[in-house]
Amino acid sequence: MTKRKTADEPQPLNPSSSKRPRFDFDVFMSFRGEDTRKGFSGHLYEALKQRGVNVFIDSQGLEKGKKVEELFRFIQGSEIFIPIFSKGNAESKWCLMEIAKIVECGRLVLPIFYDVEPREVRNVKGPFEAAFRKHDEDEELKAKTKEWRQALRRAGEVSGYDLKTETQG
Repeated sequence: MTKRKTADEPQPLNPSSSKRPRFDFDVFMSFRGEDTRKGFSGHLYEALKQRGVNVFIDSQGLEKGKKVEELFRFIQGSEIFIPIFSKGNAESKWCLMEIAKIVECGRLVLPIFYDVEPREVRNVKGPFEAAFRKHDEDEELKAKTKEWRQALRRAGEVSGYDLKTETQG
């Protein structure tokens, strides 16, 4: 995914550094495995790999039980992020931690809204609201849920791809 610069391209935001930082991965894909791994996410991953894109997905680099710090290292080592928001996404604390770290990095985010509306993500409504009700019941998570809501709001405001799984009539 390396691209050569041309004179017409915008200059880096940080003028003191004309070199692009080196990343371990071109793309970090974030998704709820049980919702989309064997379908959409798996197909997107394979398509990107076939085109020479170096993609990280959690099943390839993290062993079960590894610490969140290792996950954050993979996120920080990625240039572009593709969060795939699905109905079960907010049920996973792991997915919510990922999206918060992704937003914190401040790099290019290309969200995909898979059978959910962008406004449901942005406003924490529908399946996201129900999941957060459960998270809010856990006293240990109260401080985190505010951060997670803010991350969803910011990611949901980014123009992305809205995919429906049901036939539109």
